Amino acid sequence: MLDEFIDFVSEIFPCISPDVKYKAKDAVLQFEKEGHQLKFLMMTPLKKLSQGDIISNVPFARFSKDGTQKYFIADAIILSTSCHIDNKKYITLAPIFNLDTFDGDKEQLKKNKIYDYIYLPNGYMIDKYVNLEIMTTYDKLLIEKGINSKKLKRITSLSQLGYYFFIVKLTVFLMRKEDEDTLEERSI
Repeated sequence: MLDEFIDFVSEIFPCISPDVKYKAKDAVLQFEKEGHQLKFLMMTPLKKLSQGDIISNVPFARFSKDGTQKYFIADAIILSTSCHIDNKKYITLAPIFNLDTFDGDKEQLKKNKIYDYIYLPNGYMIDKYVNLEIMTTYDKLLIEKGINSKKLKRITSLSQLGYYFFIVKLTVFLMRKEDEDTLEERSI
């Protein structure tokens, strides 16, 4: 999964040198060859609320085609950077859904080849995925009060590998190069 993702990222960002790409792939393959399992999640959450933390039972809202507001509750991953969490008033989150609710090519999802979603193949996330299309923002104090009162629970945090993988996926989703027509129109 990870070596295919490296190929995918190098296709999206052609500025990544082939040398860097092959070194990353070789490192992943060597790690797997030695029988190690890639760990994207930690056994317990970090001490402080951090980017990539997974929180339970977060209310989300979105609007349907007719403008009706719909609500749902889902586990969520924190998108805001840890520095932002420490110094700002708001936290941005994205919902986590069960794989069986995904209406699309699950194999492409599991290979992380779909821009809008993140699949982390171990632990709590083995049968779940993050939907980056739906984001919401909460006052940080509301999230902290929810955790302290046990209405919300910090389930886990990203490991170092998980964190790097997560920020690459966010970058691919939010900042990949625009299509040629749009770029050309912008230059006029």
